[in-house]
Amino acid sequence: ANGDLVRVWNKRGQILTGAVVTDGIKKGVVCVHEGAWPDLENGLCKNGSANVLTADIPSSQLANACAGNSALVYIEKYTGNAPKLTAFDQPAVQA
Repeated sequence: ANGDLVRVWNKRGQILTGAVVTDGIKKGVVCVHEGAWPDLENGLCKNGSANVLTADIPSSQLANACAGNSALVYIEKYTGNAPKLTAFDQPAVQA
């Protein structure tokens, strides 16, 4: 449902993300926007990094960017306690 915290997973990994239900996305399709580095807690990326779900295949030898524009995934409402989100925390500085 709209606003639910959901777990999205496949054989490569699993992420938590918020659900937005809209007529702009075809039924049976999931769109995951990304913007945070992966942060795994017990194998679950609590920052919702889509890279956790896509194949690790570079777009080219020059760019070496992520080539994954699609991945087969499953989705379910997350029923556990929401982990502490660390995407906006300052990184640790080492001298």
